[in-house]
Amino acid sequence: MLLPIFIIIPFMGGILCWLFDRYGIKISHYIALVLMSIVLMLSISLLFYDLTLVSTNTNKSYWNFEYEVSWIKRFGIMFHLAADGFSILMLILTSILGIISILCSWDTVEDRIGLFYLNLLWILSFSIGIFLSIDLFLFFLFWEMIIFPVYFSIIFWGHRINDARTCLKRYAAANKFFMYSQCSGLILLFSILYLVYSYYASNHILSFNYDLLRSIKLNDFSESCIMLGFFLAFAIKVPIFPFHGWFAEFHTYSPISGALDISSILLKTSVYALLRFNIVLFPNSSSRFAYVFMLLGVITIFYASFVAFSQTDIKRLIAYTSISHTGFILIAIYSANQIAYQGIIIQTIAYAFSTAALYSLVGQLFQYTHTRNMKQMGGLWSNICWIPGFSMFFAAANLGMPGTGNFVGEFMILLGTFNNNVLLSSIVSFSLIISALCSLIMIQRTYFGYSFQYTCKHFIRRISRREMFISISLLVMLILIGLYPNIILNMSESPINNIRTVFSNFILTTRS
Repeated sequence: MLLPIFIIIPFMGGILCWLFDRYGIKISHYIALVLMSIVLMLSISLLFYDLTLVSTNTNKSYWNFEYEVSWIKRFGIMFHLAADGFSILMLILTSILGIISILCSWDTVEDRIGLFYLNLLWILSFSIGIFLSIDLFLFFLFWEMIIFPVYFSIIFWGHRINDARTCLKRYAAANKFFMYSQCSGLILLFSILYLVYSYYASNHILSFNYDLLRSIKLNDFSESCIMLGFFLAFAIKVPIFPFHGWFAEFHTYSPISGALDISSILLKTSVYALLRFNIVLFPNSSSRFAYVFMLLGVITIFYASFVAFSQTDIKRLIAYTSISHTGFILIAIYSANQIAYQGIIIQTIAYAFSTAALYSLVGQLFQYTHTRNMKQMGGLWSNICWIPGFSMFFAAANLGMPGTGNFVGEFMILLGTFNNNVLLSSIVSFSLIISALCSLIMIQRTYFGYSFQYTCKHFIRRISRREMFISISLLVMLILIGLYPNIILNMSESPINNIRTVFSNFILTTRS
């Protein structure tokens, strides 16, 4: 019963926030903060369990925790949750970023606060459901359910400027996200049903069980079709070129906490799904398309980096650099290299922290300047205390500054890719120069030079303790991962190696 608690606490917490909102202005904030802190403590406590004792099925030793009850027996659907070191890391990441999101929205959300936290906690609850679901129907259910609280977050609490045009654009951004997500979900549903039907046709067993379906033997055509369906569904959400159309618009008009969730949590669900489902369920067809996907990764890196140059909205610039980094992860996934796979986990977690910090700082800047246009924000270095320094650090971390977790992740990905493909690794290395230029442009346009319009009239000597806590805690975590990455590597080594081994066997066969 341990695993369902991680889903139930934020789900029920959202309802409590909504119900108790009428009894006090800040009561919803405290309920959300306390409950997500409990989820974080429970997540960390999993690290101290004797993992061999809690597994309920000794035949599935690769799961450290497992919970399974019958749900819709007629169709072979189970409420089946499981976790290994990889899942637990994602659980801890979700909990930490959930707390950061709550703190970011502490003073910025002023209307319908209870309803806002209901949406925020449901996003976190469904994200945890995605990380823990092993039954494919249950996974699809959480994959779809998460769309609705995200959609309402941008509709009700998205970027607000008091003009009708901005309002219409906000609705358009939300609708675009909804349409892309629905397409992703529809493709995923057909792919899952095709896979389940194929298993039923060969074994006469109707089941959505991941452990059973991973043993299915399909012909090349069927496996390729289903694998491409899964890949397309996940690629839309990651996102990678050319399925990224919703991403920048969404970031532009989402609330700060919404941007945090989307970039730092939701996008990680797709990376997790690519590794957990696409690679493991279809290693043969994935190996045959590996070069195509890696090429898509290279195009994504350079395309997003060049587009980022032309942005004047600081949130859009960060959004495009996020897309660029997903290209790195896509290349690493299909390289099937052990070092690169370890780098994926480090990079995913470190980049989530650094991006979350940058979005948080953008939110703080917006409070002081009332703009996100970098052309109107110049000259802030001498007018705002602390924020420019933090921005410099996190921008540098984002492009892989030594001493941070981002450096370790990028280095391991490039080193692992270099072992398999020297040319590809060399080409991708050039993108680091472009990323560095983007970060420099962001810092230069925002904090240096002179602006005639929105430069602060008064020196802002200090930021709030809450804002300071957010930046310092993320800074400490990035440095901690950078100096001692074994914290993550020790936990992820076994499950990640299991995934890689399944895939690399087919890669070697294909390449030989």
